[in-house]
Amino acid sequence: MIQRKQTIFLFLAAVMSVLALCFPLATVSADGFTLHRVYSLWMTTPSGALSYLPWPLFMVMLLAASLSVYTIFRYTQRTLQASFCLINIMLHVIWYVALAVLSKFLAPNAADFHVNIAAVFPAIAIILCFMARQGILSDERKVRAADRIR
Repeated sequence: MIQRKQTIFLFLAAVMSVLALCFPLATVSADGFTLHRVYSLWMTTPSGALSYLPWPLFMVMLLAASLSVYTIFRYTQRTLQASFCLINIMLHVIWYVALAVLSKFLAPNAADFHVNIAAVFPAIAIILCFMARQGILSDERKVRAADRIR
């Protein structure tokens, strides 16, 4: 089963990254009133105005989704694929660090930062990238063993 499972895992990781781009990540509220609804690229204010403060979240997640798709097409270079999976995992971790910094910036002591379900999608993508990397390394070991037998 060389490269079949990994392709599915990487594709699902890209889908999870794109879903995190589309849905609201969090809401900032104070005294029961919603102050901001945070998306990856923008956030809305109660007056309906848009602020592009969280654009780094968008850029990191867009890069991670693109890297997942690019990694699928590098199937002949398994060691490079494994390296790209590690880079992808690091990009998702950087995304979570940026979200934590944004939450501290947006929600001072009086406000609450409520994370929505879309913020879990990158964690699922991390798990999928890890599983893809394990499969890629397993395939590399199988190919090397077959080359030794010849």
